[in-house]
Amino acid sequence: MTRRHAAPRVRHPRVPASVVQAPARPVLLVVAVAVVVAALIGGCGNPPSPGRPSGSASADASGPLASGATPQPTAWPGNAVLGIIGLGTGDTELAKAVADFSEAVAAEDEVRMRGAAIGLQNLISGLSKDVDRIAIYPPMAGLVDQYRAAFTPMQEGARQLQDAIDAGDAKAVVSAISRITDGMRVYGQIRAPLSAWVEQAIAQQRLLVK
Repeated sequence: MTRRHAAPRVRHPRVPASVVQAPARPVLLVVAVAVVVAALIGGCGNPPSPGRPSGSASADASGPLASGATPQPTAWPGNAVLGIIGLGTGDTELAKAVADFSEAVAAEDEVRMRGAAIGLQNLISGLSKDVDRIAIYPPMAGLVDQYRAAFTPMQEGARQLQDAIDAGDAKAVVSAISRITDGMRVYGQIRAPLSAWVEQAIAQQRLLVK
């Protein structure tokens, strides 16, 4: 009788559980960040530099009135002038920080993302001092509220992102990026009224030195 030999068993390599459970690439989140950054940097333009008047210093519907404030023709408190000028200057730095963060997210480079989050957090911490300066001037209350609504999620998200990357928690990374993006979206709505305030701050600087 011919003896039949059983076919050899093929042992398939075991797929590590960490690979099976790894979250899918957050493509939609990357797209969302890119859209927000494009609107923030390209859609609104930069507020005028404090040293370069771009037009009349009078308020209009797209400027301080849009933030719920009506500037008075009287002199502002000195801190409010310095605060607005600081925020106007900081807008360019913040736009660059947001762009750096967006590039790191698109590249899925956690080292760059962590560094960008630290830079963003430090920058917002400094600009928050200028927000405190303008808070003393009641007509700027609406702008102050907008800044805090934008800066809070951006700063919290930046801290969460650093912790999530250090812990290797992919789900928390996605959540932190989403939190930062929410703040970016709110900040994009600030730039037009900020531009009008900066224009007026130029005239206010002249009042301070008289």
